[in-house]
Amino acid sequence: MAEARLGGARPFSPFEFVIAMRYLRARRKEGGIALIAIISFLGITLGVAALIIVLSIMNGFRYELLSQLLGAQSHVYVDVRGLTEPEIDEIQNRMISTPGVMNAGPRYEGQALFTANGQTVGAQVIGIEPSDLANIERISRIPEADERYGLIGGTFDTFGVGDNGGDNILIGAALARRLGVQAGDEITLLAPNGASGPFGTVPRRKAYTVGGVFTVGVHQFDQVVTFMPLEQALLFFSQDGPLTLEARVENPVEIAETMAHVRRAVPAGTILFDWRDQSLAFYQALQVERFAMRLILSVVILIAALNIITGLVMLVKNKGRDIAILRTMGATRGAVMRVFLLIGTMIGMVGALGGAALGFLFVLNIESIQGFIELLTGVDPFNPEVYFLTRLPARIDPGEVTFAILFGLFSAFLAALPPAWRAARLDPVEALRYE
Repeated sequence: MAEARLGGARPFSPFEFVIAMRYLRARRKEGGIALIAIISFLGITLGVAALIIVLSIMNGFRYELLSQLLGAQSHVYVDVRGLTEPEIDEIQNRMISTPGVMNAGPRYEGQALFTANGQTVGAQVIGIEPSDLANIERISRIPEADERYGLIGGTFDTFGVGDNGGDNILIGAALARRLGVQAGDEITLLAPNGASGPFGTVPRRKAYTVGGVFTVGVHQFDQVVTFMPLEQALLFFSQDGPLTLEARVENPVEIAETMAHVRRAVPAGTILFDWRDQSLAFYQALQVERFAMRLILSVVILIAALNIITGLVMLVKNKGRDIAILRTMGATRGAVMRVFLLIGTMIGMVGALGGAALGFLFVLNIESIQGFIELLTGVDPFNPEVYFLTRLPARIDPGEVTFAILFGLFSAFLAALPPAWRAARLDPVEALRYE
């Protein structure tokens, strides 16, 4: 009767779990692998925890970098060169009424040479309506005490005030340092497309007042970008109209759906692109780095799971007599194989869940850990003067956590396959011959 019950038991029946748990708890003198199981558990736990911690910190950096970059620039760009003013206004109204779009306005971008205090630097001039620039708070607002971006010098009130937009401009902090100027100082701009004369084209030259100095937390942006009232920019560069209509959206990171709406809103054939195309190298670098770190840490989990192979091979060897008896009682090869798969999978499951808990604990207390490291070393490991951030950023992504847990479980299952297959192929006669 016992043989019939064992042979006819359904897959993953209670007796398979009972045997797996008994072998897993058995001590070394009983032919068990308790120590190796603990080592395997710790390896998977630390591997999963490291994967979650590193990916969370990378997600935090990615979020902060994108927030800084996207907080200061436009998200959607529409080429309007050659269109009349009524056509541009119509496209702008359609874009503003598009779901997900917060605001939209015309822009002109040109290159100019900036001269002050004997220094000459090339920079980008962005012509923008004052009302549109006011909506970009990372540039126009006065920063709070704990914020490291915004208008750090001068005022925004004079921007766009005066004839043809006025003569006040806003420049980046890094550019201001290179030129040795501050709010209220005067700088001279030279545009390459000037008036034609008997000796060729004479560059257009005009003096402007630094109305304000801003920083967005990205050095490259602060070093090359200057904002000028759109009307004044068109006059300075001798242009008839804007180059682009640019919009800012509610969720620039997940911009695909909004872009689909915008495409339907603008006329067919209009050149349309978003910030991912504008900053393609930066965006691709973030994606590649994220994939590379996930791949590297996944290999670490695989290496940790290899301990399971060692432990189960030893267990199969030590339990050869027990396996033979089970087989003679009617246990199928599949049942024996599932027993050892369960052992490896349970080690992986407990290790993956433990690693997830450890990773969550680390990420949620990352500020305390940062403070502890600073206390031990006397050095701030995350200096705001260098990184423009007041703390180490970390954001837990449920998708990344799920991947880490499932990959840890899958690695343990994969590692358990070879010894489980070996156990299933064990010949009872050979195993009991010398017993």
